[in-house]
Amino acid sequence: MVDFKAIKFLTAALLCVTLLVGCQSKSRDVGKAANTTKTSSQQKTSGKEASQESSSSETDSLTDEAKRSKEKTIATTERSGAAVSTDNTPPLSQDTIDKINGQGQNSGQGGTKHQLQVTQQVQRDWNTCAPTTVSMMLSARGVTASQEELAQAMGTDDSFGTHNTDAIRVLNRYLFGYEQPTGNQSGYRLATVTTADLNSEEMRVFKERLKQNIADGYPMYYTFDNARIYPGSSGEHNVIGTGYQLTEDGSDIAYLYYIDPSYTQQDPTYGGLKKITPQELFHAMLTCVEPNYGW
Repeated sequence: MVDFKAIKFLTAALLCVTLLVGCQSKSRDVGKAANTTKTSSQQKTSGKEASQESSSSETDSLTDEAKRSKEKTIATTERSGAAVSTDNTPPLSQDTIDKINGQGQNSGQGGTKHQLQVTQQVQRDWNTCAPTTVSMMLSARGVTASQEELAQAMGTDDSFGTHNTDAIRVLNRYLFGYEQPTGNQSGYRLATVTTADLNSEEMRVFKERLKQNIADGYPMYYTFDNARIYPGSSGEHNVIGTGYQLTEDGSDIAYLYYIDPSYTQQDPTYGGLKKITPQELFHAMLTCVEPNYGW
């Protein structure tokens, strides 16, 4: 006889075992999934951190490179930097002088040029054209004296400026050790112009004196009426004569060169270097109260 009660008990026991095994399997799968999710998250986090570290490393590298480049640029700039003097402009080269003429020394246009190399200066006060001119004249002979020193020695003032007799007196003292040359002594002397006639004796003598001065290495001292050289200007003005250019056949002086120390007459290329005819210069000298040139 079959014991149905025992069969029922065994069936219930078998069902419990099956359910228990299924629960354990599911628990292991959930744990595995959790571990897998955690590992993926860790990988993402690690990847992000690695990316950030890489980006940070690249940024630091670029920053360091830029810093090194900047430091290199600064160092190069400091090495190549040079102080620039604003007191004097460099002496004019013959090429620069040729540009003023629009022709070369051997171009066949115009005559030979005779030019002293003089370091240009710009006057630092409105009334110091004479001291500045004399300072340039002295420097051409290797003697150094500032505009201010010479202005004091000449008695330059605010009412007139400088009288030519005082300017030439001081010039002679610095160059020769005495103020007034006598007889055949070397030294600068003053002359007054009374005519602008090209055929006059005054013009002939002036040209001979100019040639001799330049040949001996001594600049000229010119005084003219500003209004006749620079329309719209006024007052008597002093400049340094630095040379001349002959006519094409070499028989006469065609042009004169002078350097103007006025800060209102400076050219970006040529500074104060100017070119004028002898007749134009004499015409501008006729209306002056002061003697007109020192030779």
